Amino acid sequence: MLTAIIFDLDETLTDRRATIDLFIQRLIDRYFPNADEHTQHKIAKRFKEADHNGYRDKQEVYRIMIQDLQWVNPPTADEYLSFFREQIPLCIQPMDQLHSVLRYLKSKGLKLGIITYGTVQVQQAKIHQLGISGYFDSIVISEEAGIKKPDSQIYMKALDQLKVMPAEVWYVGDHPHNDIVGAAGCGIKAIWCTRDGEWDDSIEVKPYRIIYKLEELIHIYAEHHEG
Repeated sequence: MLTAIIFDLDETLTDRRATIDLFIQRLIDRYFPNADEHTQHKIAKRFKEADHNGYRDKQEVYRIMIQDLQWVNPPTADEYLSFFREQIPLCIQPMDQLHSVLRYLKSKGLKLGIITYGTVQVQQAKIHQLGISGYFDSIVISEEAGIKKPDSQIYMKALDQLKVMPAEVWYVGDHPHNDIVGAAGCGIKAIWCTRDGEWDDSIEVKPYRIIYKLEELIHIYAEHHEG
């Protein structure tokens, strides 16, 4: 019986692409106020390459940006990191139908959790900005846990907090290896949330289901419950 659903945060509950676009614009406004359209495009492209979809260490992102862009008054590492940590939660954008999906799932008596990669300061600020903390019974952040996906221990920590068994849980995330392979390795049914991707069949693990929009979870839950 399904008793809980655990979510990844970035690019699953949040629209990270839109968030990063907004952050880049604030970065340009702050540090490149006179940049023309061509230069702005170059800055955006280089940031996205350096960012590596959020999986590259922020100090390393800073080093790449300082090295590769023409700054007039470049920030120190501490200044840049402070700017990032302050601005990124303010730029956070929800996935479509985020609140209605979470409200529906809670109305069915399900326990909900989050497992996310990042610092407590930034990830908690994102969750607060989205106004979704009240939906969740467990929030596990890699910095605080001292482990990160796909390490099985981070999934077990969430299961322990929710007081559920792996077979009773769905996990929803966007990263094929960190989310889907990691969760499936713990005996959790993993649902791949992708906007436009096709599953790589060379990966031995297969997702339980594939969704392209968050609201598809409502239909999957209804099918499962009726079945």
